[in-house]
Amino acid sequence: MIFIAVLVILGSALVFLETVLVGGVWAAAGLGFFAWAIYESHAQFGVAAALGTGAFCAFMCAAAFWVWLYVIPKTSLGKKLYLTTSQDGHAPSENFKELIGMEGSALTALVPSGKVLIGGKPFDAKCVVGHVEKNEKVSVVGSDSFELKVRPLK
Repeated sequence: MIFIAVLVILGSALVFLETVLVGGVWAAAGLGFFAWAIYESHAQFGVAAALGTGAFCAFMCAAAFWVWLYVIPKTSLGKKLYLTTSQDGHAPSENFKELIGMEGSALTALVPSGKVLIGGKPFDAKCVVGHVEKNEKVSVVGSDSFELKVRPLK
């Protein structure tokens, strides 16, 4: 019985580790330990014990992800790991054609991508020629679905 409990604890720890070190290997190893625990439960105590162990293992998987999603973000470690601000840039919209020909300045270095300020609003942008230093003047020459295409003004 203790051996089965150890297998479930190891499996739970590995499934929780998967939420931190994503890659699939940890979850696969954890599920392997769960399968081993279920097998041992069946071998030692029968079908009912195996079903109970399987249900408990499923509960532990759900609990590991619940802790990662709802408990850890409220801790000091979670506040360092999770984003706490929203992005303030705007992808070009249907009326991005109105921006072509406008001038603005680079909010960040464009090497080749970064942020620009056009018409008082920040946008994601890509420099089509070379790179642009922060605060350098740029001109909008085009766009795609996600960013403006700019050229440095020299």
